[in-house]
Amino acid sequence: MLTNFFARPRAYSLPRWRCMYWLLCDPRLPKPIQQSLLIGPTIQTSFMWSGTITILLLTLIAVYRNPTPAFWVWCLATLSVSAYRIWLQYLIKRRWDRQHIATPADQAYLANLLWSAVTGLGTALCLLSGDTVLQVLTISSMVALASIAAGFSHGTPRYAMLQVLLLDLPLKLAVPFQPEPWFWVLLLQGPFFWVALHMMTRTLHKMSAQLLLDEYQSRQKAHRDPLTELLNREGWFREALAVRGPGRAPMPAGLLFIDLDGFKRINDTHGHLKGDQLLHQIATLMSDALRADDILARWGGDEFVILLPGADADASRTVAQRLIEITADLGRVHTEFGLSIGLVHCEDWRGANRERIEQLIARADQALYRAKQDGKGRFQEARDV
Repeated sequence: MLTNFFARPRAYSLPRWRCMYWLLCDPRLPKPIQQSLLIGPTIQTSFMWSGTITILLLTLIAVYRNPTPAFWVWCLATLSVSAYRIWLQYLIKRRWDRQHIATPADQAYLANLLWSAVTGLGTALCLLSGDTVLQVLTISSMVALASIAAGFSHGTPRYAMLQVLLLDLPLKLAVPFQPEPWFWVLLLQGPFFWVALHMMTRTLHKMSAQLLLDEYQSRQKAHRDPLTELLNREGWFREALAVRGPGRAPMPAGLLFIDLDGFKRINDTHGHLKGDQLLHQIATLMSDALRADDILARWGGDEFVILLPGADADASRTVAQRLIEITADLGRVHTEFGLSIGLVHCEDWRGANRERIEQLIARADQALYRAKQDGKGRFQEARDV
């Protein structure tokens, strides 16, 4: 099917250009939800193919009935922009399939706006031609395309209304230049039509966003540790298995297995409430010290696991030492408290399955045991096998 041939949702990432981000995204929503709302049929295939075929047929009819330079220019412009959109979708899909690299959505959405502008100007030309057949076909086609565009792009309401205006406004602006006064009905209906589409788009957007937000929060709770608000074990595995490297080059990664020194004595001396507060404090300190791409989880009890995607051996050692140092102040408050870390370095994380990751964790756990034996408050490395 064509829908499966072209770009899949995960092949796109959030836009990079500030203007496109404002047009397409709602920063109040979590990024996974922004991406889910961003990836609608508009930049997949259903709307693209239906709209492209409809307008191409209209342009061919227009050129056949009125082979003037203006209609030939519109026909060539429509063919060029349509071919560019299809080629762009193919490249994005192939890039994802071959290299697992997501493409920012800026260019694809901009191409859609360009196609909408060319289409709108061409339909205005059809109305100005005075050809009754073209006028009837144009008006019905624009009503359908504008309505479909608003419905299919409801995940991006600002963009949806811009696309509607690019498709429909030129047709309305051509009305005053018609000798037939009854065409003024189209101009008078325009604002009501746009307001109705805007209300529909906002309603659908609100419903979709709420459904996605409920699902997102449910998943977050299922994969989060309620005390520290970090990922739990299953949540960590899900994130770690989703890590992909750019292109075909190996992607190194560091894996840290962490255990708190002296935590049991604090629990026994000060109570579990104090211990829980300390766990939350440690989780916050470690989170603040890590990069946004690093994956930190509470493994259970007073154990934590961290994945450092893209980190070489030296960078992994630096992170391990920094984590030990930032908790040193807590050791002054709670005697003999600190961190012991087992570190294992993976030369290429790409394609690692759960069994492979569990082997690496076991190696890091062995290194942690040696760090404990050597006096705690330090890290030890294990070799990847």
